[in-house]
Amino acid sequence: MSEIVTATFQDGVLKPERELTLTPGTRVRLIVEAWDEVLAGAQAASDELDQLCDQFPIDSRGKRLTRDELHERG
Repeated sequence: MSEIVTATFQDGVLKPERELTLTPGTRVRLIVEAWDEVLAGAQAASDELDQLCDQFPIDSRGKRLTRDELHERG
C-alpha cells in the first residue's frame, strides 16, 4: 500500500494531517519534502508549460464546432 500524506513537524514529531490506515508497529519509508519547495516546483512546471504553449500554439485549422454539435443535440 502506498499513499501520499501531508504532515506538520511539531515538537520533534511528524503529525499527519489525516488519519493513517496503518496498524501499530508498521514500518514505513518516509520521503520528506518541504511543502513550500513542492509548491514552488509545481509553479515552475506550470510556468514552463505556459511558456511552451505560447511558443508553440496548436492551430487545427479546422472548423470550430458549435455547442450543439459538441453535445450532439443537432
